[in-house]
Amino acid sequence: MSFSARGTGQGIEKILLALLFAAACGGAPETAVSPSETMLPAKQILPTGTRVPLPTSADTSTPSPSPTSAQQIDPKTLATATLIPGPAATLAPIEALIINHGDRGSPMVALTFDIGEKPATPAWYDEDIEAALIEKQAAATFFLGGHWMQRYPEVTRRLASNPLFEIGNHSWAHPDFPDLEYSVISAEITRTNDLYYQLTGKSMSLFRFPAGLHTPYVRQVVADHGMVMIQWDVVTADPVPDNDAENINRRVRDGVQNGSIIVMHANGRGWHTAEALPEMIDWLRAQGYELVTISEILAGLSK
Repeated sequence: MSFSARGTGQGIEKILLALLFAAACGGAPETAVSPSETMLPAKQILPTGTRVPLPTSADTSTPSPSPTSAQQIDPKTLATATLIPGPAATLAPIEALIINHGDRGSPMVALTFDIGEKPATPAWYDEDIEAALIEKQAAATFFLGGHWMQRYPEVTRRLASNPLFEIGNHSWAHPDFPDLEYSVISAEITRTNDLYYQLTGKSMSLFRFPAGLHTPYVRQVVADHGMVMIQWDVVTADPVPDNDAENINRRVRDGVQNGSIIVMHANGRGWHTAEALPEMIDWLRAQGYELVTISEILAGLSK
């Protein structure tokens, strides 16, 4: 079992990861924040699952107020007005632990794909990734951002309905969580959970930090909302445009081991990911790895 109280990487590697994930969401470079650098105020005591509106601001980088029911979502923004009214179920608080990988004694590997965007820099969706996974019948976990789901409701429903796939929460507007106060983090989580429920009738229990950035305070807020925090131990660097399919697969071959969680992007900024996937899947299976969802990774850790 592997849990970490720090970010994914040290020194230069941490800076490199921040730059890579900044490219993936289309924003400015994001700086990793260590626990000692946290500038957040003391934790506010709020009931778990409280749906606090995000603050309004003239700044276009600030998310708009959080809708708490289907009636508050502009139907012009969605491809269809067929929504389930009401919020998602509130989850009980859990221990603030981060999963970086699964059981090192079990030959299971999880392919994961982040699909997030900042409102000022909309992303798209690489359908070739979905097609490659379906053709190979390979399980995968997608971490979806709420702002992106609002623009791609039918894709969200399709991914959620495929038994090969599992869906997790990737925040609403892909902000740097270490910069946020409790109420805003809460709204980023619950707003995304609510929209996913309204679109699919299903609930989320997995969470991945935007750009992988977190602090002890931030982790506690996420845990207060009952979300299991998922990181990774294999970085494909697919947000780098000239990182071709051959090099993506080399990085996977060099880094993968039992229980690995591989991070990639399906928001149009995993530039050569779809091209790399077929060979990646074939190679992993040839090495004896079973491709599984994150929930299957977690089940292996609990044994």
